[in-house]
Amino acid sequence: MEVEKLLLLVDNAGGSRLPILGQIDPWSDTVLSRRELSQLEADIDRLEAVAGDDTQRELVTAMRKLLMNWRAEPDLMLHCYGD
Repeated sequence: MEVEKLLLLVDNAGGSRLPILGQIDPWSDTVLSRRELSQLEADIDRLEAVAGDDTQRELVTAMRKLLMNWRAEPDLMLHCYGD
């Protein structure tokens, strides 16, 4: 997914006030563990509430699918690779 589109959506949803997505630095790597899953899901709920176009809604849908896959594989960790 394009970082710029995701960052705009995160900013519109509250930016740095989001407990997980607001703390991810797009220029460095981040690893999320299962204990952060519920907070990440709450962040995605906020993204969905402010998604203003089809592209943003597609990003939210893709993130929800990622969460669903993560729930199915409890030993996985989510890696976010920065620039």
